[in-house]
Amino acid sequence: MFRNFMFSSNFLFANLMACLVKSMCLVAWDGEGGAAGGAPAPAAPETKDINDITIEDLQGIISTAVAGQTKDQMESLKKEIIDVNRKALFPNSDFDDGGEVESIGKSIIDTRHFSSKFRNASVLSGKGLGVDDGMAMGRQLLQIGGPFKKLSPEMETFAKMLKCGMDAQKISNEGIDFKAYNNTIKEHLKAALGLSEGVAADGGNLVPTEFMATVIEFATAQSPILSRVWRVPMNALTLKIPRLTQSAGSYFGGITLYWKDEAAQKTRTKPAFEQLTFTAKKLIGLIYMTDELIADSMINLVNYITGLFVRAFQYEMERVIIAGSGTGQPLGITQDSNINLVPRAGAGAVAYDDIVDMDATIDENLRDLSWITRKATVAQLRKLKDTNNQPIFHADYATMLGQKTVPDTMLGYPVYLTRNVPALGSAGDLVLGDLSQYMLAMRQDITIDQSIHLRFDYDETVYRFVARMDGMPAVPIAFAMLKAATS
Repeated sequence: MFRNFMFSSNFLFANLMACLVKSMCLVAWDGEGGAAGGAPAPAAPETKDINDITIEDLQGIISTAVAGQTKDQMESLKKEIIDVNRKALFPNSDFDDGGEVESIGKSIIDTRHFSSKFRNASVLSGKGLGVDDGMAMGRQLLQIGGPFKKLSPEMETFAKMLKCGMDAQKISNEGIDFKAYNNTIKEHLKAALGLSEGVAADGGNLVPTEFMATVIEFATAQSPILSRVWRVPMNALTLKIPRLTQSAGSYFGGITLYWKDEAAQKTRTKPAFEQLTFTAKKLIGLIYMTDELIADSMINLVNYITGLFVRAFQYEMERVIIAGSGTGQPLGITQDSNINLVPRAGAGAVAYDDIVDMDATIDENLRDLSWITRKATVAQLRKLKDTNNQPIFHADYATMLGQKTVPDTMLGYPVYLTRNVPALGSAGDLVLGDLSQYMLAMRQDITIDQSIHLRFDYDETVYRFVARMDGMPAVPIAFAMLKAATS
């Protein structure tokens, strides 16, 4: 490897002297022609083509050039010779005072090794031949670590690959990822050879970033439940509504009718009434936005934020209709202890018997029923079959503008999906009921207000979203839900 890489010192010296001979000839010529008192210069010596100069000619020229030179002048000449030598070896590199060359990958080569004398007086075994400069240089560089002061990780990896003879299997056995190594070298070359957009300082700052004036958001389904509940207006903080006391089989508030004979005394009867009390609860959303953000945003930020809050309000309203606690918020269907509670046949599942029992629990007079559940539960409902081995869940796949034209059905009742129903196996994971019998009293529908005064000294505009409402099942027996299994 060293014999192929290194130059013979004779070769370097000859090339170097050929490069310097003209400047040295000029020095010698000036020395002869500078006679005191303006004496006429002697005739110019015969000019010889530079390619015809012999070693003997060169020695004479050098002797003439260095005659009478001081030590400092000789050191300067020596440095000049070294610099020319290095420039001949590395024509595209700049050198510092230490003679170091920086190459791609940050390998550093000390070029002063190439100006050292490597002639060795040892004799090759059995041949009596002097070792030439290249071989001697190679041997000595092996002792001192070579001309490289420091190798980059990439150069070290390359040396290992050479040692493996560039055999892919051997390289892999050495733990070298050849593909990753290639990618690293490509990145070094890209950074070293020119501008690129991958590095900000090398041109990346000139590449514009595309920004689409939209916000990624998966659409939340419009609630089918909100549109089916019984909405009533509230004109004050509290609304009281009388309710006839009813139960399954007792529809008229306790009125009793009877048959009597002629002239028999009549027994009086009267209906019983209850009172529902609705007290407005407040649902609030609040956001601060800087004036700069509103003015500079590529999207209509105010409109987008408004739509986002409205959708969030609708989602929360659906949640409380189904599962609201009744404390500081409406009372949800599944939290009303007066609705029909149906025991579950088996833990963590919904069985065909559960479906039949829920339907049987609700009074015959309540016919506009709907199922409310979530997707994980529907996955199990699709597998249920009746006693005739027929599926009880029927999916309708017809759509228009991305929406189903007809909802899925089970036992003839539509099935509505919402994330606001608890997980499969929990109490309330399946609800059946007449949604028109849930009363939602609205004191204030969603209103939006803005203020520049609240955060005026911060240059922020405040947007406030407020709704006031209350709700509860107006007729609890119109609903049934599966209980959680007790074992």
